[in-house]
Amino acid sequence: MVQLRIMHDDPDRVREVAELLLPLMRASGLLNVGDETELRNRRGPGLRIVVEVTPAGPPVRVWAEPGEPDGASSSSTSRRSPRPGLSPSGRALPPARARLDPGP
Repeated sequence: MVQLRIMHDDPDRVREVAELLLPLMRASGLLNVGDETELRNRRGPGLRIVVEVTPAGPPVRVWAEPGEPDGASSSSTSRRSPRPGLSPSGRALPPARARLDPGP
């Protein structure tokens, strides 16, 4: 869950910013913006407004390019890396290439 938090020591300032920002985010059509929740600061007079935010578009599917390893090895001589993300020589592996598909 992705959350957006608007926080300040002045509760009126937090409400003022939220009243400007949240309608703009909802009207953009790019984000699904949940209901806001007001939480008092534990240490002081401040206020937090917390809102759940998710992309409004369809889910995106990600898959590996053809010919890239899928993690399963048919070779019995393959070695596992000492730590995830490192090659057997201990050097960091390059980032994986992935193609994004907006789906149906």
